Amino acid sequence: MSANPYADFVFGLGKNSGWNFRREALPWPKDENGEKEKAVLLTQGLDHPANADVTISVLASCGIPCFKYYDKEGAAGKVINGFSGYGVSLYVPASMAEEARAILNAPPVEEDEDHA
Repeated sequence: MSANPYADFVFGLGKNSGWNFRREALPWPKDENGEKEKAVLLTQGLDHPANADVTISVLASCGIPCFKYYDKEGAAGKVINGFSGYGVSLYVPASMAEEARAILNAPPVEEDEDHA
């Protein structure tokens, strides 16, 4: 068990629920002591499924694990109302945070009309 019981809970959910954005869950990186690496805040925003889930899916397609966290009583609001009034926070491994931010902040790639 790590020092972060929430992370243990979240990582356990992926194994048992069968709900993943890929066929197999992405492994969370481990530090030099063999413990799961610290999760760092990537972004916070409104709890709109399209935003959070698409972001998680994009990062997963690039090999970066990511999970949602509902602040305060947000998880209860999600269950009762279908959304969290406190918004949602997305977390990634500390060693992958810079790469994840670069992916999310990259300008869109536009195709030339000649290639379309």
